[in-house]
Amino acid sequence: MLWALSVFAMSAGTAVVPVFSAEVYLVSVVLTQHGPPWWVLGPVAAVGQLLGKAVHYLAARGAVRLPRLLNRDDRREGWRWPRRLGELCRRHPVVGASTVLLSGLIGVPPFAAVVLAAGMLRVPWPVWLPSAATGRVARFCLLAALPELLWFGTPLAGAPPS
Repeated sequence: MLWALSVFAMSAGTAVVPVFSAEVYLVSVVLTQHGPPWWVLGPVAAVGQLLGKAVHYLAARGAVRLPRLLNRDDRREGWRWPRRLGELCRRHPVVGASTVLLSGLIGVPPFAAVVLAAGMLRVPWPVWLPSAATGRVARFCLLAALPELLWFGTPLAGAPPS
């Protein structure tokens, strides 16, 4: 239980201030501890990550006020890419949801950038959250299960040497 809480806290913290990788921490906990199984740690890490990224989403949307140091008032009006991307997502809503899903799963494009873009483009919460949650839960479950799948003695890796 304590390891699941530490994975949650690390995932949420690194989602807000990315100074360390939540993925590396999750895999290191799975490799070094005999605590909760991958199917517990994966969703716990995903929920922590999504709570932290929700702060970024809401800040980009303007719902959360940032400290003055981080709030830039000198935004360029000449930037056309946010407007063009917003038009594309409005014309093809499946493209936006699938981009969030793929970014949450494989990290391309970077999930942090996609979260900010979704907030700036005012992607509705009911569209963003299920796509992001599905991608993140799948990613963290796969990462947490990977050491077990590659460990000697599993049916996928073969029997350990005697």
